[in-house]
Amino acid sequence: MKKIILFISAIFFAISLPGQTKTFRGAWFDIKYPYAFKVKPSLKSATNTNGYESAFFESPDRLVEFYVFSPQWRGEATDIELKPSEKITGDKTETEGNTSIRWWTIAAKNGSYTRSYQEKTYNISNTNWIIGIKYKNQAAFNKYKKQYLAFKSSLVQYAD
Repeated sequence: MKKIILFISAIFFAISLPGQTKTFRGAWFDIKYPYAFKVKPSLKSATNTNGYESAFFESPDRLVEFYVFSPQWRGEATDIELKPSEKITGDKTETEGNTSIRWWTIAAKNGSYTRSYQEKTYNISNTNWIIGIKYKNQAAFNKYKKQYLAFKSSLVQYAD
């Protein structure tokens, strides 16, 4: 009986784990990411010696990678700049009042992956953030779409 309870507990844990999240604390933001993803902090904060302004979050099967950039003040996400082996396949900007939203997509010229980003810029407060996803193919994107939308909506920014 004890073995059955342990077995059922292990199965329950394994089933519930994919919905679990962890919180990454950047220099000026928090964001929730899927529990099994590997975190790779990227750009050190320009205004806080103990944190990062950006990070990548890679899925265990390496099919997708989430991205966040959220500095204290408006900044440049140099860790996602266009590479010579890539091309921009879409770029759109909308402005409403003092807020601009830009969406852009970058694809590897050899077709091995696509990267899509959204940047929101607040002109009055001189702040911005970028959230994105890199994916191997449409099936990979579809597999992680729900987790990506949860990741995207979980960003919490802090001011000084």
